[in-house]
Order: sequence, then structure tokens, then C-alpha cells
Amino acid sequence: MKKLLPTLIATAIFATTAATAAPMAQQAAQGQAMQQQKQIEITDTLLEKFVVAMSNVQQISQKYSEQFQNAQDAEAAQEIQQKAQKEMISAVNDAGLSPDEYNAVIQQVQQDPELQQRLQEMTSE
Repeated sequence: MKKLLPTLIATAIFATTAATAAPMAQQAAQGQAMQQQKQIEITDTLLEKFVVAMSNVQQISQKYSEQFQNAQDAEAAQEIQQKAQKEMISAVNDAGLSPDEYNAVIQQVQQDPELQQRLQEMTSE
């Protein structure tokens, strides 16, 4: 779990950074802020979807991380962020979650040791 949480946080930070890059993403960020005010029920089915989404988002983040770091200028970096953001949103949706649900799970996992343990058990199987 010690590796999982930093990865979740890093992925969330990358996704949040990317979210500031496009108007569509800004709307998602506003939805995320609203989602943070209420918690959702975390079922095993939701966690299973989250694990799939998280894995796919991590792969996308890794795919674009080097490109982002080596961007020639701010405009190029923004384009890379937007491209990564779109792929991440698609990956989350393809896993059966909304971006708001995905972000809510991340937030709750960070705050709930029991939920962290459940997620750890699911990812180690």
C-alpha cells in the first residue's frame, strides 16, 4: 500500500494539473469540488472498476510524463496535458466510472485506512 497511495496521489495530481488545461476539464474540476463535499458508497464492484481505471490512468500518465517534462514550451506542455487528460477521462469512462466517481474514490481511499486495506487486497490478488 505504501507504493499504491503515492501512485494514486501522483496520478491524481497529474490529472488535476491536466484538468486546468482545457475548459471541458475545468468543468470536471468544478464537478470534482462538488463531489468532494459528499462521499459515495464504495462497493466491491465500484472498487473493481476503480482498480481497472487506476491501472489505465497510470499507464497513460507514464506514457505522457516524459513528453510533458521534455516539452519545448508552455504551449507544447499544455497540448500534452490536454491529450493525456482526454485519454485519462476515456480510460475512466471505459472502466465504467465517471471522472467524479474516480476522484471521489481517490479522496476516500486517502482518508480511510479500512478502504486502503480493501483496495490493497484487491490489487494484490
